[in-house]
Amino acid sequence: MPSPSGSHAGSTLAVVIPCLNEAPAIKAVVEEYRAVLPHARILVVDNASTDGTAEVARAAGAEVLSAPIRGKARAMLVAFEHVQDDLLLMVDGDGSYPAGGAVALLESFQRAPADFVSGIRSPELAAGQAGQATFRPLHQFGTRVFERFLWWSFRYRTRDLFSGLRLMTRKFYKNVPILSRGFELEIELTIQAVDKGFSLHEIPVPFRERADGTASKLDTVRDGWRILRALFVLLRDYRPLFFFSRASACILALGLMAGFLPVYEYFQTSLVGRFPLAILAASLVSLAVLLGVAGLILEGNLRHHRESYQVKLRNFSTPAERPRAAARATDE
Repeated sequence: MPSPSGSHAGSTLAVVIPCLNEAPAIKAVVEEYRAVLPHARILVVDNASTDGTAEVARAAGAEVLSAPIRGKARAMLVAFEHVQDDLLLMVDGDGSYPAGGAVALLESFQRAPADFVSGIRSPELAAGQAGQATFRPLHQFGTRVFERFLWWSFRYRTRDLFSGLRLMTRKFYKNVPILSRGFELEIELTIQAVDKGFSLHEIPVPFRERADGTASKLDTVRDGWRILRALFVLLRDYRPLFFFSRASACILALGLMAGFLPVYEYFQTSLVGRFPLAILAASLVSLAVLLGVAGLILEGNLRHHRESYQVKLRNFSTPAERPRAAARATDE
């Protein structure tokens, strides 16, 4: 099991720091994590920075990867393809996550291994450190809305959907697809873990204000809309029966409302009047039926893919497990 030093028998750890214009903070972040996790690989993914972030990170002793197309998710995809370590720790490069949080995640993993361990940002745990963080009210409101949506649609309750501190096993990060581009990454990782049956765990970690000289890359309106759109896309793709059955029910209700008067008049007069309304009602009911059937077909197809995915995961092994498996085979 991992120790706070970042290594243990037969296992390795990579600390991945996606960065966009974090030159004022990245040196301190690299040095802090290097001091606390001396045996871990420290990798900075430079996401097309223009302020010399890559050079500062390299001078601080980090390995630097290049992700020329901007977007946090794209930066992490570069890391996922490059890293082969048994554990991967994702952390923001703005200095807002003290290395003590990484130690807490590793210790939690040691006590109860899970495929995906998330840090719950807790500014009160950073008491006594400079720049104790505060959350903006609008961001807090948006986060609560998204968390309730996640519970309503995927039946998973999280206490910090957008935490930038995550610990993942190689089994997880090598087998989870990522189709988002930017700040939708955290929510997509969570939904993928829930949908594909990975084990998840959350623990509180310290959180503080970002380093002086750095600025948030999050645009409340633009990124909020992108995250909401991503939620609906993921709901459509990974809960098709849930998505299409509810869409079908709404359209069916509209169709019944539109058809009430034509049907009522028919029973009263034995004549069909209000042809436009009758045609609209028939069209809406037909569309509702088609959406319901589409949901059933897609749900059946998704079940087949889930079964294939589960079989694939059973055959997946980490580099540390392969020598042991080979030794067992030789002994036999």
